[in-house]
This record gives sequence, C-alpha cells and structure tokens, in this order.
Amino acid sequence: MARLIVLLLALICFGAEAAPPQKIDATYRVLKSGQPVGTVTEHFEQDGKSYRIESTTAATGIYALFAKGNIRLVSEGEVTRKGLRPTHFEHHRGADPARLIVADFDWEKRIVSHRYDNRIETAPLEDDVQDRISQHYQFMFQPPRQKALDIHLTTGRKLNHYSYRVVGDETTATPIGNFKTVHISKQRTPDEDGIDLWLAKSRHYFPVRIVFDEKEGGRLEQQLESLSPPAGTEPKPAKR
Repeated sequence: MARLIVLLLALICFGAEAAPPQKIDATYRVLKSGQPVGTVTEHFEQDGKSYRIESTTAATGIYALFAKGNIRLVSEGEVTRKGLRPTHFEHHRGADPARLIVADFDWEKRIVSHRYDNRIETAPLEDDVQDRISQHYQFMFQPPRQKALDIHLTTGRKLNHYSYRVVGDETTATPIGNFKTVHISKQRTPDEDGIDLWLAKSRHYFPVRIVFDEKEGGRLEQQLESLSPPAGTEPKPAKR
C-alpha cells in the first residue's frame, strides 16, 4: 500500500507540472573563442494550438563591419501532445533572397521539402522532426528524462539524425545569475558541429547556455542575458 501511495503522489506531481509559457522573449550574448562578437534576440509565442519562433543574430563591435547582414531563423507550426511540430522553417542570411533557405513540412504526405540555391529537394518525413530553432524550445514540452536522446532535425538543406547524451545536473552561471540545469551534449563529427546545451529546470528547460563545437575547430557560445517572463512571474500550472 505504501508503494502505491508513493507512486500515485509521483504521478500527481508530474501531472501538476507547469505548462510551458505562452510567450518568451530572450537575448543571448555571443562569444567566439571567448571574445564578444554578437547578440541573439529571440521571441517565442504559442497558444496551445500553434506556435511561432523568431531568432535574430546580429554582429556587434568591429565584427559588424564585416557581417553581411543579420541571420534570422523563423519556425512556425502546430502544438501537439508531443510538443512542437514544425510546418514551415526559414533561414535568412542577410537581405539577399538568393541565400534564403526554406523547409516546408507536409505531415499528411510525410514529406519535407527543402528549398535552397534555386533547387527543391524532398525527403521522407521522420516522426517528431524539429528544425534548427524549434529543437531548443521542444525541451519545454519534452524534457530530457533519459540518458540518451535521438533527435531528427532539418537544417533547411537536409535531414540529420542527432544523438545526444545527458551529461548530468549542473549549476550554470549566466550574466543574469545561476541556474540549476540539465547538461546535454552531441559530439562533433567531420561533417557536423558538436553542440552542448544547458537547460534550466526552473525555466521549463529553456536553454540558458549553448556551446557550438564547430567542425572547423572554433568554439561559439551563447550566454543568456535576459529572459521574460522573469523569475517569480511564471504562469500558474495548467488545470487538468
């Protein structure tokens, strides 16, 4: 009987977990090999049925003199029981339309179409595919509860299969304070960058630090500088 009560209490606590917020505004500082080179500004909005994410990376300081415009990522799609399901993804590199990369997801036909460099290529659509920006927000809906994570992701050019491992719980320092986080990691390969994410437990597993281990050998880091809603103003747990 005692074990049954403990199990029921655990299920109740899990069910009472706060729902992801409807809006998030965040900014990150970007460092290249430890030197500040830019900022990332992100806006996320969802209503339980659909979502939109926009992320803009802008160079700062002397690096702004050499940058060819901002990098803008846009993801739109549905909110399902499993979390985010993208239907449209855009990767803008400056204002040149010839450099635009687009992915469109047809979930009924289970096909993803990639448009880039004046070509269109299609591929079979895997279950639970994410795009380059939605994957960071999907953890709010599907926290990492296992030691290994398999994620199918489109870059806008092709579908990739990423294998993450959960490194463990850590305390992560950021410009706006310390967070208790879950650290997950994907190793670098000759063809793909490695990536490490630190997901804040108290912030719906939102990434507060991201490190890209670039395949060319460089290191690019994002550190959270601001986050809204701030601590203490979390939405109340959703009624079930």
